[in-house]
Amino acid sequence: MTTRLKRGFWKWSLLALALTGCGGVMGDEAEDEALLTLEGTLRASSTFDLGNSDRIRASLLWDVWPKVVVDCMVNRTYPEGIARCQRLAPKSSYHHPDADVRVNGHFPNTFSMSLNRLPDPAALIGEEGSKLGMAYVMAYVDGNGNGTLDRVSNEATSSPDIIVGFQSGFSMEATEQSFILYREGALHPLYRINFPNCAEIPQGYSVVTLHYTESGEECSVKTRRVDLDMDLEANQAFQQLACQEPNAQVLLDTVRASTVGPPPVGSTQRCGTFIYSISRNDQVLYVNPHPERFCSVANTEVYMLKDYWDGTWDDRASPPSWWPCPVVTTP
Repeated sequence: MTTRLKRGFWKWSLLALALTGCGGVMGDEAEDEALLTLEGTLRASSTFDLGNSDRIRASLLWDVWPKVVVDCMVNRTYPEGIARCQRLAPKSSYHHPDADVRVNGHFPNTFSMSLNRLPDPAALIGEEGSKLGMAYVMAYVDGNGNGTLDRVSNEATSSPDIIVGFQSGFSMEATEQSFILYREGALHPLYRINFPNCAEIPQGYSVVTLHYTESGEECSVKTRRVDLDMDLEANQAFQQLACQEPNAQVLLDTVRASTVGPPPVGSTQRCGTFIYSISRNDQVLYVNPHPERFCSVANTEVYMLKDYWDGTWDDRASPPSWWPCPVVTTP
């Protein structure tokens, strides 16, 4: 089967969710009429501790992008895709709005979440007369019992709340993927950029589902009451969503390896590829100088032998003697 990742789609990815704000949490049912209801099954992996199920709550997460990034995406400024657009804005400009969307439901085997309120304006992109919001559902263990998801700073060594689940469809093997959308006014052009094969979404809430097949992509748009399953597992990528600071890979700080010298003693290090559209299969070195901190991704720096963003330097032909990763010298 053809999957989202294998086909090279640059849809907003799981790690980009770390740039979002959280909506209302599961609690008492709101009195207002439901604008959208999500119902589904909780699918626990072998790594998930079912003993925490009585403390699981849920949040709605919104993707929010700085205007310069949105404009770049709409105008297709860079043919290689979204990564270069994201780097146009400093990490600090990716804010974390608390979208006041109340949801309700029940655990531990199935859930039903009713969205009873409009999104907070800070959760939407666009201008007056044409706004768009994209959200996802996630589950977390409310460790301190205060009924809300507590985000932690980059310096924190632990987190009171642990993210334990995310809506199904974001694994490497997924052949179906859903997006919770909100439209206000004229259709924002970013919708057509991300969903070129889908029908126009109506005003208010809707759910767009992409089905990936051998022959291409099929799309459906649903409203009011929608089936949406959630996967529960002990996954570090999920857990990093509790961090305040952005931890999308594309926003990690990058340094010139030959200039900064060897990583500090006590840091964690691993070799790996960076972003395929930018650096192809070249190896970089991921260094976390503070392994004791909870937000491991946000504290990570990327040591490089080439300036993949601006092309101002290339040390691959003569890497420093301490460089531990494989080196390629092809363009």
